[in-house]
Amino acid sequence: MPNSARRALLACGLSLVALAGVSHAQALSPTIKLVVPYPPGGSADTLARLIAQPLQEQLKATVVVDNRPGAGGRIAASQLKRSPADGSVILIAPNALTTIQSLVYEGQLDYKVMEDFIPLSRLSSFPMGLAVPATSPFKTAPQLVAAMKGSKDANYGTSGAGGLAHFAGLEFGKTTGIEWTHIAYKGGAPLVTDLIGGHLPVAIDALVDQIEQQRGGKIRVLGIFSDKRYSLAPDIPTLAEQGIKMAPVEGWFGAFLPAKTPAPVVARIDQAMAKAIANPEVKEKLNELVLQTAYLDSADFTRLQAAELQQWAPVVRDSGFKPD
Repeated sequence: MPNSARRALLACGLSLVALAGVSHAQALSPTIKLVVPYPPGGSADTLARLIAQPLQEQLKATVVVDNRPGAGGRIAASQLKRSPADGSVILIAPNALTTIQSLVYEGQLDYKVMEDFIPLSRLSSFPMGLAVPATSPFKTAPQLVAAMKGSKDANYGTSGAGGLAHFAGLEFGKTTGIEWTHIAYKGGAPLVTDLIGGHLPVAIDALVDQIEQQRGGKIRVLGIFSDKRYSLAPDIPTLAEQGIKMAPVEGWFGAFLPAKTPAPVVARIDQAMAKAIANPEVKEKLNELVLQTAYLDSADFTRLQAAELQQWAPVVRDSGFKPD
């Protein structure tokens, strides 16, 4: 056989081996778990259940939602680190867990987000809102700031200590010159109850948890912590357009894989996530919950996650906050 023919056959054989390797690397488990770090019924759970069917169609595998609540989501995050790195387990988590809790509990966790996880896809996002009771005299954020400066009753509430809203409030106070006290509630329900009742002057929370009461005329969202208006609630102004210039505070939900998942598997699931979140029915149902689809691919999402950890690290550190 001529040398040229041998070289051609060898090249062909190597190509087939390479393709076989890619195919093998992309092979997925017949069952894929979307691990949600909270009980059924919340936003993360709803999102996971909405994308499960489109993912199943894209990946040709059975996709199930596995709720693993506990320790504010840290149990599920720890589980992801110990899961097989083959695409069979995907964590659906907010940045309240992967960014804020990673910093608040730094040194106490058995995982590190940027070392033990692969940020796979950002799926949706939502702004944080600054709200007052409907009976409040304040119609704008600057009016609130003027009244709060030097007030003995200068305080704000959130649905829990050590969360994104907690530190957003600290940044708001630092930016505006308000020396106010954080009041931590045990969840969003008692927070909004006290706000509606006028027992709390200000609450900071995810807009998704405020919008129903805002539309019902029970609270007034003075502004969102964003640099542009939110397309799903365009009537609510931003703090920036009211002259309060601070870094945007945005909540989001994303998907994460164990760190050593092969690149072809990451790419395949990332592409499936992009198609699932772009599904018109998924988008419509998320919009009804005031969650906007906000897909970022793995590369961009990884950069966002790293940037957020860098952004919030000094805020958490300078706050002196220590979890119980």
